[in-house]
Amino acid sequence: MATAMTPEEIQARLDEIRGRLKDIDTEYAGKALTEEARGEFEDLVSEREEMERLDKELRARREQIEVASVKETSREAGFQIKKERARGSEVYDLSTVRSSVNNPEEAHREMRDRAKYAIEQGNYAAGSVSKEDAQDNAERLLEKIDKNGVLARRFLETGSPDYERAFGKVIAGAPLSDSETRALSTSDSSGGYNIPFTLDPTVIHTSSHSVNPFRSISRVVQVVTDNWNGVTSAGVTARYTTEADEVGDNAPSFGQPSIHPERADCFVPYSIELGQDWSGLQSELTMMVQEAKDDLEATKFAFGTGTDQPQGVLIGGTASVTTSGTAALAVGDIFLAEEALAPRHRSRAQWVANRSIYNRIRQFDTNGGANLWTENLQVGLANNGPTPGNTGYNLIGYQANELSTMGTTVATGGTVAVLGDFSKYVIVDRIGMSVEIVPHLFATANNRPSGSRGLFAFWRNSAEVVDPLAFRKIITR
Repeated sequence: MATAMTPEEIQARLDEIRGRLKDIDTEYAGKALTEEARGEFEDLVSEREEMERLDKELRARREQIEVASVKETSREAGFQIKKERARGSEVYDLSTVRSSVNNPEEAHREMRDRAKYAIEQGNYAAGSVSKEDAQDNAERLLEKIDKNGVLARRFLETGSPDYERAFGKVIAGAPLSDSETRALSTSDSSGGYNIPFTLDPTVIHTSSHSVNPFRSISRVVQVVTDNWNGVTSAGVTARYTTEADEVGDNAPSFGQPSIHPERADCFVPYSIELGQDWSGLQSELTMMVQEAKDDLEATKFAFGTGTDQPQGVLIGGTASVTTSGTAALAVGDIFLAEEALAPRHRSRAQWVANRSIYNRIRQFDTNGGANLWTENLQVGLANNGPTPGNTGYNLIGYQANELSTMGTTVATGGTVAVLGDFSKYVIVDRIGMSVEIVPHLFATANNRPSGSRGLFAFWRNSAEVVDPLAFRKIITR
């Protein structure tokens, strides 16, 4: 059956397989697979390998067809095509992209192929992710969200060696060559510049999520438009009935959450001398901006109001349970939160709390009794344990994640922990971080130049709880 599938159908099936594998892994987090689940998992892995092999074969075949199409006898009359595939610096020259009135997809396809070459050849900023992981993420974005070639064009415009050199020189205030000036002309004429995609933290996430688990446990959607629209439903209701009885109207009600990416920014001043002497300044500045971005998100993804900023989980997740004691947290409160969470949300539920709260919970049972399971939180937390992605650290069977911006004390009216299905918390990133260079900063004393420059970075994202009942907060009485 696989040999009769189109490349698009193969990609769609690969997406289904990867999604199901992730669901199985989540469902059996920290537990051994059953025989049935293990069999399904192994079958899916085998099918994925076969699909990937077939996809690679079809791609190679298509490339051979494209090579053959440059021959005079293989071309349709009136169709002009470049006889050699672009290589090296030619890849970034968009004026040579082939196009056809009868086949507009041809230009999109070629830009995507060129963008993949740029991804392969790019020099990526050193960070917590490897070059291979950064390349994989960039290619995934290219395949999944770039329907009209917008992202491919951005990769080509900001990925050329000329653009990267020019970007660094602009930061340092150094003169540009003619080729570098032309490369920068693709950016905002008013002085704004797109960060080279190999340094762009909206493309290559460099954060380790050590104190901010949201991006690793929530649903992250990346777009190249100004909005994201989803669909939610509580499902349909089935019933038993008598013979020949008229069926009921079980049509579900649908909701359509819409998330509009909001602007966030960061300003980084630096001395002219530093810009002149530090050859890797642009890469280091990108890391600094990423850290500031992650700190901001750690707060807003928890407590954001949803007005001109993301809606935090603690704001959008309105359902809660109250502790049994006043200004106190007890063993029963942990179980109460789980019991209050709807069964359909429990299979993918996770905890989020401050480390201080987890340390309190560790001390509930100091004698090895049965108040809490003995393996609870023995080693560490899920988002800063010894093995990245390890789901073995849990609290009453649910993965425990540290969020440093949550409260450290148990006080009346405070939220001490959240248990919920974070796939119902959607983070929307509008791909592309840009900067403007402020060439001279002025001192406050006499409004004279201070010998410093500034990098004003800005990006767009937002987040929202799309199902408030997927979360249960523990609030102190």
